[in-house]
Amino acid sequence: MVKFNKIILSIILIVILSYNASAFGISSPYWDENPLYVNPGESKEVIMSLQNMIGDQDLKVIAELNSGKEIAEILDQSTTYNVPLGSSNIPVKIRINVPIDAKPKQEWQVGLSIKTVADNTQGLSLGAGISKGFKVIIKEQEKSSGNAITKPLVSA
Repeated sequence: MVKFNKIILSIILIVILSYNASAFGISSPYWDENPLYVNPGESKEVIMSLQNMIGDQDLKVIAELNSGKEIAEILDQSTTYNVPLGSSNIPVKIRINVPIDAKPKQEWQVGLSIKTVADNTQGLSLGAGISKGFKVIIKEQEKSSGNAITKPLVSA
């Protein structure tokens, strides 16, 4: 009997949660296979975009860095964003500040975590969360060959 009650409760919970489905995402100009390459001491602004293309309601989300905090910061005054239904371009501005003493090929992982916020705090409230990240890699120094070919000056 107890097992039967758990099955019924699980089915009811699945049905209730399916009515509250929403889909949102994050797009980024960089990802692990397309990293951001920078020089030591360089600062770069990266814009990640929040999307809410599927569902039936506007969303309120909170953004936070979940990795790379030693070189990255969110520039927006508020980290709470309203993402209207059908939008695909709500910007989250992140500044990458690479230390001057960074070594060639040194890497950092920068990750952004987004969590939905429930407007009503009464009763049971479930939210969704997603993360998106990318690598920041220090460029290798270009080597000068030292074998520059110079043309002799010819005077007439």
